[in-house]
Amino acid sequence: MVLLRHISIALTAAVAAFGSALFIVLSHLFKRQIWTPEVKYYAIQEEEEERRERQVLVLGLDGAGKSSVLQGLSGETATALRGQHCKPTRGFNFVRLNTPLCQLDFLEIGGGEDLRVYWADYLRKTHVLVYVVDSSDRHRLPQAKSELHRLLKANAKLPVVVLGNKQDKPGAVSMPDLHDALSLASMSDTRQLLLMPAQTGCSGLQSFKDLLLKLV
Repeated sequence: MVLLRHISIALTAAVAAFGSALFIVLSHLFKRQIWTPEVKYYAIQEEEEERRERQVLVLGLDGAGKSSVLQGLSGETATALRGQHCKPTRGFNFVRLNTPLCQLDFLEIGGGEDLRVYWADYLRKTHVLVYVVDSSDRHRLPQAKSELHRLLKANAKLPVVVLGNKQDKPGAVSMPDLHDALSLASMSDTRQLLLMPAQTGCSGLQSFKDLLLKLV
């Protein structure tokens, strides 16, 4: 009996010591999560910042002019004005625009064949898809159509803006012909899908921004 009593006392002491140690550890780990007005304020601020961030995914075949569009949005129009060639993006390109309503984060992914297989992986966290098409490259329009429809099937609800780029080039297809070449009429009426020319002027870029703000 004496031995059992000693064992019981020892076990009780061990449990008490373990409980105290666990309480100290947990108190140390979670001491910053005490709900105070200050913590609540900063938590609300973080949620508001997350709600104000909107990601715009910019895709298109290599050479379609995605980087030129982003340069225009960011104010870097010198290259376009001088008529110099903008090299195709080999990986990723990123531009952030702050507007009174929200923060627009533009993520461009290169249009090379080795990168297109990863396009659909980035649709999940995207609020709007901008798909840039070279209107003057008639031979690649079927390929541009195929890649666009693959993306549309991967996400049936994502708003999409198709930009007809290089409309000023000789031999460029008109916007109605581009609409037909990409088979945009076959899309569901419930999807927000718009086709517009890519314009580098101030008024054109502002119209593009205004449209994105309505879609996000």
